[in-house]
Amino acid sequence: MPGKLKVKIVAGRHLPVMDRASDLTDAFAEVKFANTTFKTDVYPKSLNPQWNSEWFKFEVDDEDLQDEPLQITVLDHDTYSANDAIGKVYIDIDPLLYTEAATVISGWFPIYDTIHGIRGEISVVVKVDLFNDLNRFRQSSCGVKFFCTTSIPKSYRAIVIHGFVEELVVNEDPEYQWIDRIRTPRASNEARQRLISLMSGELQRKIGLKVLEMRGNAVVGYLQCFDLEGESGLVVRAIGTACTLDKLTNPAPFPPACHSPCKELKETPFSDELIPNTHSSGPSTPLKNQTYSFSPSKSYSRQSSSSDTDLSLTPKTTGMGSGSAGREGGAFKALLRQQTQSALEQREFPFFTLTAFPVGFLVHVGGVVSARSVKLLDRIHNPDEPETRDAWWAEIRQEIKSHAKALGCHAVVGYSESTSICEEVCILSASGTAAVLNPRFLQEAAGECCLEQRTEESQPPCGFCHIPYDELNMPFPAHLTFCYSCRKQKVPDVLFTTIDLPADTPSVGKGCLIQARLCRLKKKAQAEANATAISNLLPFMEYELHTQLMNKLKLKGMNAMFGLRIQITVGENMLLGLASATGVYLASLPTPGGIQISGKTPSDTSYEQHISHMQKKINETIAKNKELYEINPPEILEETIGSPIPEPRQRTRLLRSQSESSDEAMELDLSHGKKDAFVLEIDDTDAVEDVHSLLTDVPPPPGFYSCNTEIMPGINNWTSDIQMFTSVRVIRLSNANLTNQTLNKSFNDMCENLLKSLYFKLRSMVPCCLCHVNFTVAVPEDESIQVAVTAVAISFDKQDALQSSKSKVEGTQPRVSTDTDELLQFPLELSSDSPGLQPFSSAKDLQERMGPSAGAPQRVTSLDKSSPLSEGHLKNRAGSALCSPTVSVVKMTPLSFIPGAKITKFLGIINMFFIRETTSLREEGGVSGFLHAFICEVFAMVRAHVAALGGNAVVSYIMKQCVFMENTNKNQAQCLINVSGDAVIFTRELEVEVTSSASLQHSSQMIAGEGT
Repeated sequence: MPGKLKVKIVAGRHLPVMDRASDLTDAFAEVKFANTTFKTDVYPKSLNPQWNSEWFKFEVDDEDLQDEPLQITVLDHDTYSANDAIGKVYIDIDPLLYTEAATVISGWFPIYDTIHGIRGEISVVVKVDLFNDLNRFRQSSCGVKFFCTTSIPKSYRAIVIHGFVEELVVNEDPEYQWIDRIRTPRASNEARQRLISLMSGELQRKIGLKVLEMRGNAVVGYLQCFDLEGESGLVVRAIGTACTLDKLTNPAPFPPACHSPCKELKETPFSDELIPNTHSSGPSTPLKNQTYSFSPSKSYSRQSSSSDTDLSLTPKTTGMGSGSAGREGGAFKALLRQQTQSALEQREFPFFTLTAFPVGFLVHVGGVVSARSVKLLDRIHNPDEPETRDAWWAEIRQEIKSHAKALGCHAVVGYSESTSICEEVCILSASGTAAVLNPRFLQEAAGECCLEQRTEESQPPCGFCHIPYDELNMPFPAHLTFCYSCRKQKVPDVLFTTIDLPADTPSVGKGCLIQARLCRLKKKAQAEANATAISNLLPFMEYELHTQLMNKLKLKGMNAMFGLRIQITVGENMLLGLASATGVYLASLPTPGGIQISGKTPSDTSYEQHISHMQKKINETIAKNKELYEINPPEILEETIGSPIPEPRQRTRLLRSQSESSDEAMELDLSHGKKDAFVLEIDDTDAVEDVHSLLTDVPPPPGFYSCNTEIMPGINNWTSDIQMFTSVRVIRLSNANLTNQTLNKSFNDMCENLLKSLYFKLRSMVPCCLCHVNFTVAVPEDESIQVAVTAVAISFDKQDALQSSKSKVEGTQPRVSTDTDELLQFPLELSSDSPGLQPFSSAKDLQERMGPSAGAPQRVTSLDKSSPLSEGHLKNRAGSALCSPTVSVVKMTPLSFIPGAKITKFLGIINMFFIRETTSLREEGGVSGFLHAFICEVFAMVRAHVAALGGNAVVSYIMKQCVFMENTNKNQAQCLINVSGDAVIFTRELEVEVTSSASLQHSSQMIAGEGT
C-alpha cells in the first residue's frame, strides 16, 4: 500500500554558534527520504530560527516507509565556502504504520552530531497517509506490531502464540570501505549510523512478513543485535516470538493500590468465556467449532492438520483448561504431550523468546539448555551473503532443540542468542529453558493475558517444578525427591531456568542476585590455532561458572535460579565469563543441604584447623543469609506426611544415581534437613580460591535487595518511586604479571565495586530493590575490561511487606494497601532532591531537568488520603510544580510495567543506534566522563522520540550494545550504543481513583509535570 509522507519543519532552538564573526548562525534544514531531498529557506543570523516551512510531501512505497528513516540535517549556510553541518535527526516512521497507533509525530528532537554530541533542538511534524492496497505480492508488512517486552504486553491478550521468528541481514561495513581512507570521521560515522538504521528497518519488515505468513499480527520479545565483523561485514540479526494479540477493549479497573505488577488487567474469571465471542479477531478463530484445529499456527506445512483425530481430542483439551482433573492419569499426560508435540512439530524451531507467560502456558520445566560454537569469520565464502551465517545459527538452534528433547521437553522458553567477536574469531551462543507447554495456547483463544493466578483453571502451582523427563533413564545424574507441595510427582534438588519466576509458584522469603565471575588467560594466536584454543577453554569455563553458581546458591540457602544469563566474552589474550541469576527458595523443592569442606591431607593439624575454621565460617554465612532473605520454610510438612521424605527403599536407589555416589556420600550427616550436604573438596590452590571467593561475596547493605528478573520474588508492595540508571566502567590491567588469579580478583573487585557504588548513590531510596540488574561485559582492548550495568531501583514499603507475608500464608487475596505510604521510613522527596543523589543523577539517568519538583507528582499519589499535615505540604509542593516552568520527563524503565500505574497504549518500538567519537578524550573527563555524557545524550534522544509520539514512558528499555574503543596515545575514543524499548502511554492509579473533578484536574496538572 503506497503512501504519502508529509513533513513540516517548524523551528529550531539553542543552536550552536557557527559564525565566529557575528556569534550567530545562518541555519537551514534539509529533509531527505529515500532519494528525494527538500530544503527549507535559510534563516539568517539567529540561534533560534523560525522556519515554519510548507509541508514537504514524499510519495513512496510502504516498503520504503518501513526500511528508510526520515533524515533531517541542519546546516549553517556559508556564501563562499561549503555549508557546515550542525547535526542530524533520524526519525523512524514505523510507529505511524500501525492501525491503532499515533497519527502524527510532532515535537522537539535533539540535533545530534557524532563528534560534538547534541547541538540544539529542532521542531518537526510528520504525518503519513496510507492507501489501502490488497496486493498479495506486496513486500511490506505494515501493521505488524513489535514489542521488546518479553511477556505478553499489558492491555493485550494472546489468542495464539505461534512461535519463533528470526532474520539476519548482512552488509559491508562503511568503516572498512576504501573510501573511508579519504572521508572525514564524521562522514564515516554517519554512513554507519544510516546503514544500521536502514538494515534494522529491513530486518523488521522481513520478520513482519514471516509473522503475516504464520497468520500472526505481532512480535513479542523482539531482540535485535548487530555484529561488527570488521572486514567481513556488518550483520544485523533479530529473533522474536510471533503471536496473534487482541487488544483488551474494556479492561476492568484495577484494585486501588495493590502494587502487584500484573494485576492491571485482572478480569473476573467468568469473563474469560465471553472474550472469544465478543471480539473473535480476524483469522485466529475463523469458526467457533474449529477453535481447536491447528490451522492458525500452521505456517510451513500444508498438510490438513485439522483432521478428525485432532477434532476428536477437543473435549479433553477443554478439560485441560479447567483444572487438570486427571493429572496423575498417565494416559491423559501422554495424550496432552502427543497433542502439543504435533502442534510444535510443524515448526522448525519450537522456541519462545518470552520469559513470562499467560497462566497455564508452562506445564513443566526441564532445565537450562545451551550451545556454543566458535567460528572463523575469514572462512566465510561470500561475506556479502547471509547464507553462511544462517547455516551457523541453524546448527546451534538444532543443537538446542536436541538438548531439549533429551530432557523430555518439546519446546524452549526464555530463549536468547548472542555473539562475541575478537579479530576473526566469533563465538556464537544460544541458551534457553527446556519446557513442556500447554497446547491450548498454541492453537486457540487463551483466556486473558494477565499472569495472575486463577486457581480454578490452572494446574497445581507446583506442577511447574515437576520433572518432565523419565526418572529411570535420566539425561544426567540428578537427585530426585517427591515434590514438597503435592507429594505426588518427583522434583529435582535444584532448578536452573532462564525465565522469570511464574506468578503463581509458591516461594519462600525473598530472592537475591547471584553472580559467578571468571577470567581465563589464553595465548595470543592466529586464526585456526586461536579458535582451537578458545574451543578447548569453553567447556571448562562453563563448568566452573556453573560450579560457582551452585556453591553460591547453596551458600544463600536457596534451591532455584531464575533469569540465568551466561555471557562468555573473547579478547585477544583472555576469556571472560559472567553468569547472573536470581536465587529463590521454591517451596516445592527440597531444602538445600549445607556445604561441607573436606581436605585431602588430614595429617597436618594446622591445615585441619584452617578447614574447620572455614567450615564454621560457611555455616555462619548460610545461617545469616537465611535470616536476611527470610527463608524459613514452614515446618508443618513433617507431621502431615508422617514419614521421612522419600521411602527408605527409594532413598538408596536415588543416592546411587547421584554423581558423588561414593561411600563418603553415605556417611555424611543426613540430619540436616534430611538432605545431603554439598561436598567441596580442597585439593589444590584453585579450590582454596573458590572457597575464599565464596566467603568474600559481600551481601548488599541493609535495606537493599537486588535481582535480575522483572519482579523481586517476595516483595509485592512497590511504591511508585522508580529510578533507572546505566553505569559503565572500564579498567586497565597492568600486564606485568597477569595470572588467572590476579585477573579473577580484579574482575571480581570491579563488579563488586560497581554494585557498591550503586548502593551508595541510591542510599536515600532505602528500603529499595534493584530489579532487572543487567550486566554486560566486553574486552575493548588487549588489557582492559568493560562492564556496563543497567537496572532500575524501586522503593517498597517494609511494614506492608510483613502484613502481606502473613496474608499470603492464609490464602492470597489481592492486597489493597491504601495507607502504605504513611508508613514510609523516608519521605519520597529524598529520592529526587537529596544532595546525595545529585552527583549520581547528573551522570546517569538524570532525573533530567526535573529540578526540585521531581518529588511532587510522586508525592501526590501517596498523599491524597493521608494525614492532615499533608494538605499544606501538597499545596506548597504544587505551587512550586506549577509555577516553575518544568520540562516534563518521559519515564524510563527496563521493566515491562510501571509500579502504581496502568499502561493504556503501546505506541511502537523504539530502536535507536548512535555513534559518538571524540578527539579530546582527556578534556571531556576521560573515559568515564565521555561515556556517561554520551549515555545521557542517548537518554535525551530516546525521551524526545517518545514524547513526539505522544507517549510518556519507555518500558522494557535495554541497552543492547555498548561498543567502546579508545586510542589513549592519540587522545581519541569512539563508542557505539544500541538501545531499544517500547514507547507507551501510562496513567497513574491516582487518576483513576480520584473522582471529584477539582482534585482530578489538580492531579493531572501535577502528573503532566512528570509525564511526557
